[in-house]
Amino acid sequence: MKKYLIIILLSLPVAFSGCSNFEEIKLLGIKDVSYQEFTGGTLRIALTATVHNPNRFAVKIKNANMNLKLNDRIIGVVSQIEQVELAARKKSDYKLLISIEMKDMLNNISGLFRLFTDPKQLSLSGSVQVKSFMYNKTIQVDRLSFQ
Repeated sequence: MKKYLIIILLSLPVAFSGCSNFEEIKLLGIKDVSYQEFTGGTLRIALTATVHNPNRFAVKIKNANMNLKLNDRIIGVVSQIEQVELAARKKSDYKLLISIEMKDMLNNISGLFRLFTDPKQLSLSGSVQVKSFMYNKTIQVDRLSFQ
């Protein structure tokens, strides 16, 4: 029993140092946007985003606080509603289910129309929180444009 305890204690620093070499997750762009539902002033949409995780371990996108902009003017506040797990050392497309608070967007109906008809004029900026095991990191997104 003492032997197992020593092995566990010696392996803990190795286990916790795995995330110390955390490389930045890269949000490369958004390919597609589709309508999900509109309830109580909140629009739920699905975005297909291209994301690259260069790390040797999978991470989860845990939370997002971003502004949806049309020609650099904020038309809505975005917050992610479902966690997404990013595979290790992989660049892939992931479906992100998000919500947009419509209070600002209602003043700009053309922004809502362009969200679905011409998303290339739209961009996202803000922060995304990722998690792996016990390690949390917030990634700043300066300008993520639709492809």
